[in-house]
Amino acid sequence: MRVALGIDLGSTSVTVVAVRVDDGGAEMVASLSAPNDAETTSAHDRVIGRSEWDIEAMVARVVRTVDELRSGLDFDEVVAIGVTGQQQGCQLLDSDGSPIGPFIAWQDQRCKDVVDGDGGDFLGLMASKGGATRRGAGLPSFRDAGCPIVTGYTAPTLFWLDYMGMMPSNAEAAITAPEFLAHKLVGSKRPVTDATDAAGWGVLNVPKRDWNDELIGELEIGRGLFPEIVDSCTVIGGLTDELSGLTGIRPGTPVSVPSGDHQCAFVGAVDDANDTVAINIGTGGQATVFLGDLSSLKRDPSDGSIDHGWLELRPHVESGFLLAGVGVVGGRTFRALKDFFVRTAQTVFDVDDVDEDRVYERLAILAEAVLTDQTTDAMTSSALFTGSRERPDARGTFSGITPGNFTPASMTLAVFRSMASELAKSYRSAIDLGAGTRERIVGSGNGLRLNAALRQCLEEAFGGPISIGKVREEAAVGAALTGAVAVGIYPDIGHASRVLMR
Repeated sequence: MRVALGIDLGSTSVTVVAVRVDDGGAEMVASLSAPNDAETTSAHDRVIGRSEWDIEAMVARVVRTVDELRSGLDFDEVVAIGVTGQQQGCQLLDSDGSPIGPFIAWQDQRCKDVVDGDGGDFLGLMASKGGATRRGAGLPSFRDAGCPIVTGYTAPTLFWLDYMGMMPSNAEAAITAPEFLAHKLVGSKRPVTDATDAAGWGVLNVPKRDWNDELIGELEIGRGLFPEIVDSCTVIGGLTDELSGLTGIRPGTPVSVPSGDHQCAFVGAVDDANDTVAINIGTGGQATVFLGDLSSLKRDPSDGSIDHGWLELRPHVESGFLLAGVGVVGGRTFRALKDFFVRTAQTVFDVDDVDEDRVYERLAILAEAVLTDQTTDAMTSSALFTGSRERPDARGTFSGITPGNFTPASMTLAVFRSMASELAKSYRSAIDLGAGTRERIVGSGNGLRLNAALRQCLEEAFGGPISIGKVREEAAVGAALTGAVAVGIYPDIGHASRVLMR
């Protein structure tokens, strides 16, 4: 049996999957996850919004997980390795390709720091220098970047380091976590990226799938720090002898250029890209549609740029684009409600030992029960506890509260319905922008797979049934398929996705 390994270097966990790849189709045959426990942020720095990690420790965790997965399997050969992971964040490298300082993760908030004497933050200063524009009440964005200017993205972090005079003199390159992992796997001195991962830097010209050199110059970020962009599903080298010895994988095994976790999750979840809206609920949440090209989208009459509204426009693997409502609601929304009830138990009832996983389970069960109860007036909620890309200043609300519905079950159901409404709204926004309708709805992510009440709320909001496949680690599986395409087992990523057994 030939397999392709897929590695997902996430912010909370590391996942490795083995996918059988042959002419008869592809099938995930094994997976293993481990916590990403490499955070080094001090208690003080965490309070002020920093998020720093030891990237070499992250790679070591990946290596151990690969070795544990391989040792428990019986297969003939690993024919390819694909990599994905958190698309944002920043690691500086020296001329030897070794890390300088910590990995600054996508959760880092330093770019929201106030700029001395200005009163605004670094994101505002960056927007001004780069000529960003704002559509409606949404966040400012650069022309054709496909995304707003957000703290934690790679280019804003580089902008902060340079402005603060903290850019090391020996910094020769910048890179994200999955790109660094691939760079270590093949032993290169100079990492590379593809357009799907480069989009997370915030300064990619998405329609051209290349760096926006004019914008980078306006921001005065060193162009030499940016990696070369190569085509998706490209072999960037072979596994080093050192890592072969640590993992038991044959030296020289081809490694594919990393691709973004959002795009890889779409590949792993969707077999018919052209007629599916994909809903993913993990820590965040997205509703995503695929576009073969950009001809159907509207243009901004002022400058001719693509009008993607408050949605994000991202390059897809190999070709095409994804139009998505990103960062609106998701698992962290449910977590905010769970935290409220945990704090209530701790502070009101003086209960110290609260099983937080059990709180999640009970709230979902209670919400499911009240879904079928038509005798109670419905409470409503806006679950935008931290705002959204469309309305960054929005905050959460509960309304329609009566003595009869002022219960944990009704509060939870109201939050679930609000989450479903926001995700459905992003899909309708994509339709309004010219993306067209989709007949199928596919769900993925444990935040959706393990929550029957939320699934039912989404079916109500979208007006149709949601299909959820048996493949649980969609992003890692999608990464494995990029490796299989890179070595020629499948002709393209669309074909690989269609033959995956779900």
